[in-house]
Amino acid sequence: MLRKIFYSAILLLTIFFVSRNFDELKLILVTFGQSDGRWLFAAALAQILWLVSIAGNLWACYDLMGIHEKLSHLVPLTIAANFINTIAPSYGAGSLAVLVADGSQRGKPVGKVTTAGFIYLVYDFLGFLVVLSLGFYILSRRGLLNALLIGAAVYAVSMAMGYLILAAIGVNSTNQLERALLWLVDLSNRILQPLFKRAVINRTKAQNFALDIADGLLQIRRSPRKLILPVFLALIRKAMMVVTLFFVSLAFHNPFGIETLLASFSVSYLFMIASFTPSGVGFVEGAMVLTQNALGVDPLTSTAIALTYRGITFWLTLAYGFIAIRMIGFQPNESSTNSAAHDKPAKIPSSEIGFIKSNPDSDPKKD
Repeated sequence: MLRKIFYSAILLLTIFFVSRNFDELKLILVTFGQSDGRWLFAAALAQILWLVSIAGNLWACYDLMGIHEKLSHLVPLTIAANFINTIAPSYGAGSLAVLVADGSQRGKPVGKVTTAGFIYLVYDFLGFLVVLSLGFYILSRRGLLNALLIGAAVYAVSMAMGYLILAAIGVNSTNQLERALLWLVDLSNRILQPLFKRAVINRTKAQNFALDIADGLLQIRRSPRKLILPVFLALIRKAMMVVTLFFVSLAFHNPFGIETLLASFSVSYLFMIASFTPSGVGFVEGAMVLTQNALGVDPLTSTAIALTYRGITFWLTLAYGFIAIRMIGFQPNESSTNSAAHDKPAKIPSSEIGFIKSNPDSDPKKD
């Protein structure tokens, strides 16, 4: 019964999400028909390699924590995690819930799985900072930086630095990480109290989360050399997205140069983070079009390229996710929570991973 309820909820959320963005999806499908099918197919293949590289990045983070998992399982798992986080935006808590629930069902240590998911996000932000630096350097040389881009960058970089600082603190000291995270929780609750009239972030769950993360981060001290591979794979992930964008530009007979590729991609990824919609729907496409126009691409071509790129990297990935969620058999149930309890006391139940309290009136965005 729980499985049926879960999949019914997923189906309803998917229908709601697609219906809200149906006009864009319909426009993307029309745009697909106007492209060169050969290069469009090449872009789709590059996107599949991108998905595999995402799973490879998570595999490296698992290996860093001493968790052994097959890449063949992590590919659908990461696709499903992305899918859940898109249709039910939760600042990354949805993705982490999928990883922890899956780890519990497969007998993996919940604390280490939680830490691997956190480290995975840290490396993703590291890759983002590299790409953003290159893109902003190009835009600065061209005199194309503006207040909107700078403001979005400040917000996104602040998030990235927050993750990096927490990771560094956790590697150094468990107590310092716990105090730092609880200070952030209290500050956030004070800021959000006038808006929500209640404490948005559960302090106890945040404390348990900090202990889980700190316990796993101690593993890094024992094997610092394993930090290198996740960095490499995080950069490969971004490179595969750039390759996908290049193939899409070829599909419309307007191959991008390296500067246009890097600037357009960095701005698109920036607004995936710094926007109010899931995965930056609407914001990313608009930002890509404006950036490409400023770099000399004509408006019609840039619009077609931006829509097609998002159709492949976002909508096609979403379709894969709907299939993957059935493949991994994710089911939030009591067995997951009970198996987690054997790893360490006072663990966060898989159904409550992520310490932002659920609120049907809120609409948080994706991490």
